[in-house]
Amino acid sequence: MPQVKVIPALSEQVKKIRVAAYARVSSDSADQLNSFATQTEYYTSYIQSQAEWEFAGLYADEAVSGTSTEKREDFQRLLEDCRAGKIDRILVKSISRFARNTLDCIEAVRELKRIGVTVKFEKEGIDTGNMGGEMLLSILSAAAQEESLSISKNLKWSYQKRMKSGEFITAKAPAGYRLQKGVLLPDPKQATIIQRIFHQYLSGQSAEKIAEAWNQSHFCGRHWSPSSIRYILSNEKYVGDALVQKNYTPPVLPLREKANKGEVPQYYIRHSHQGIVSRTEYEAAQKLLAGRRLLHAPKKEKQQYPLSRKLRCGCCGAALHHHQNNGAVCWVCVRHRKKKEWCALPILQEKEVFDSFLNLHNKLLENQEIFKTMLSQLREWQAKSLRMQPDAVLLQNRISELMKQNHSLARLQAKGCIDSAVFIERSQYNRKQAEELGWKLRRLRKSDQTELVRKETQRLLALFEEADPLLEFSPAVFQSLVRQITVYPKKFYFQLTNGLVLEERRGRT
Repeated sequence: MPQVKVIPALSEQVKKIRVAAYARVSSDSADQLNSFATQTEYYTSYIQSQAEWEFAGLYADEAVSGTSTEKREDFQRLLEDCRAGKIDRILVKSISRFARNTLDCIEAVRELKRIGVTVKFEKEGIDTGNMGGEMLLSILSAAAQEESLSISKNLKWSYQKRMKSGEFITAKAPAGYRLQKGVLLPDPKQATIIQRIFHQYLSGQSAEKIAEAWNQSHFCGRHWSPSSIRYILSNEKYVGDALVQKNYTPPVLPLREKANKGEVPQYYIRHSHQGIVSRTEYEAAQKLLAGRRLLHAPKKEKQQYPLSRKLRCGCCGAALHHHQNNGAVCWVCVRHRKKKEWCALPILQEKEVFDSFLNLHNKLLENQEIFKTMLSQLREWQAKSLRMQPDAVLLQNRISELMKQNHSLARLQAKGCIDSAVFIERSQYNRKQAEELGWKLRRLRKSDQTELVRKETQRLLALFEEADPLLEFSPAVFQSLVRQITVYPKKFYFQLTNGLVLEERRGRT
């Protein structure tokens, strides 16, 4: 009798749920790092132990604090992968690990819910897959936000109290000083530099000339700019005073530092520490700064041109600035303008750029296949990239294992089971290995940028499919197509908005 084996339809087959986890620590202390390693170990083993689940990766941000999700690189990558359809479910230890900002938390959860991704917060027992979870989520995330604001207020109160009493001067020593147990002490070698800068300025030299002289001497191995010279000359700390709370953090989310323009009190502490220059020299420098600032005050707002911030010198890499030459509009390399020996790029007539862009646009209009070919190559690269994804998982698992080893080494060293030298050597080796693996992992993740390039190429193709030949320069069309132009004596390199670089001869051909 024939034996029949039923092969169920794809819709009837059990589809595994792709589950990812997100972990975060908010300080760089040893305990928090151990907690980070523990979360990594726990989620990796827990997800892989569930038969109906498929491990979709661990996303972790280490040693990042704050109330905004913008600076959390892996959190943003997690959201991108969810939008790309790579994840069905996310596990998080608690709401405060996910976001301390109610708005960010609710927006992220709502977006994930719209695209079919659920989030499970283990500590609070909230599953966004349940209809009633969002109201509770809002309340608890607001509590986490209030906790973060409370910590910020306590720290701010402590700093302000020390400012009023004159105990707090600065958290970072400026050039010329070193900070020792909260006290600013002159650094003998650097203090001499500060004194010479004041003497040079009071003798009539401009900030530009002083910066140029110090750069030519290569002293201290740093780059000096006119703005850094002016900052030194206007810094009250060099006379032995301290103006504190020049910046402040408003009590609104996201918490971001802003320049204090009278919103909160400032405190001026005279004789807070030993000065480097005399009060007479300092006050004379302030008068000279104010006079020159008034003399060189801008008469009107800078005008924006179609080529503004688009032109880059191919000879030296500097920007090209707008210039008038015998009534004609032109662009000149800033280094060439200061000294011709510094850059050989001649003055560029604006009309040359316009004519070359018209040539480029009309050539692309007749040869749209270049975009179609590029799209085909990008799709092929994306297919290869998908096959590389298991490598990313393996790298993440290896990094997790190294962190787990360091966690175990720390416990053994604390119990006296291994020598400190052995602990340092082994833990540093593991950390170096983790850094190298992290570098490889970031290279794999760069393939995600391919999708952005593909979408932009598709946009350009759509534009050219509906475009007509250009007979005269159009600023709107130029802005929509060109990201940057690299200028050489006899040719241009146009970089389009999708990254494609095309060569064009200067002038009409």
